[in-house]
Amino acid sequence: MKAPGINRKLTTLKKVIANNLIDNGFFSKKSPGKLVILMYHGIDRVQNTAFNNRFYSVQNFEAQIAAFKKHFHMLSYADLASENYSHGKTNILLTFDDGYANNYNYALPILQKYNVPAVFFITGADTLGKQILWADALDIVSRYGKEKEKVTLGNLDFRLEDHKFINKDAGLTLEKYIKSSSKAGYSEKEDLVDQLLGIYDFTKDKDIDDYWQLMTREQILKTAQSKLVTIGSHGFYHNNLGCLALDDAIAEVKLSKQYLEDTTQQGISAIGFPDGSYTEPLNEALYNAGVKQQFLVDYRYGDENKRSYVHHRLGLYPGMGNANRLVYKILH
Repeated sequence: MKAPGINRKLTTLKKVIANNLIDNGFFSKKSPGKLVILMYHGIDRVQNTAFNNRFYSVQNFEAQIAAFKKHFHMLSYADLASENYSHGKTNILLTFDDGYANNYNYALPILQKYNVPAVFFITGADTLGKQILWADALDIVSRYGKEKEKVTLGNLDFRLEDHKFINKDAGLTLEKYIKSSSKAGYSEKEDLVDQLLGIYDFTKDKDIDDYWQLMTREQILKTAQSKLVTIGSHGFYHNNLGCLALDDAIAEVKLSKQYLEDTTQQGISAIGFPDGSYTEPLNEALYNAGVKQQFLVDYRYGDENKRSYVHHRLGLYPGMGNANRLVYKILH
């Protein structure tokens, strides 16, 4: 039996060797024909993870795109839909969730520089008053709000403790409450955002605009006009669609689809489910409504390989490490 110290040294050595091989492109031959769909969220200038772990810096993001372009076959949405894959390299499709303005400001120019296609999943939240996704408001206020500040939803009080709103009696965080909510529409989330802004109005702090501002309708149109980008639905209100009644979930996606089609003057045939939340009946109903490619985060009902139009994605986050390790994780 190897001593723990030797095991650690061997593990470190394997990582060093793996990263060196990745740098030289050798691992690109290990998984020919494999399909990997990657999920990004936001891009910022400094890779600030104080609010959440979803934002890569421009510099780190560009390093990843350069590495992917070098080692893999980069797919477009049309390639995926027609199964136009490389059989000699791993196939990578890039996707972006939430429709942040930073995707337009930072990610799109880098994609254009390297001629790499991507799918941008966008909500309709830019049309809703304050134009803020509830999750971003919660992240920012949880970071900057004062201890013991209160938010009340569903007759439950959530107090801010150690950067997290929680109802201790119910053993429930505010984030979990919202994600599991079966309330359709936007009124509950509008109430939440209003209460959070009452605690800390982050819209007055220009230094954190990148962490919540959404693409305007004009930016969505300009993004859609890029030959590299396909626009897809991310729901209209960023509700967890799998928690809603089936009719409510279908109605929300149809509303999103219509809004994006009106905005882009293009057909919308893809959805990235917010929080990866879906149901099998919803998959089938949306497919019949023209949403022909559907993107999850994880298969939740033992339904892998049941339907060819439903795809798992690997989320990429700064905590996963540098570009070399991301490439290694993709291939293993």
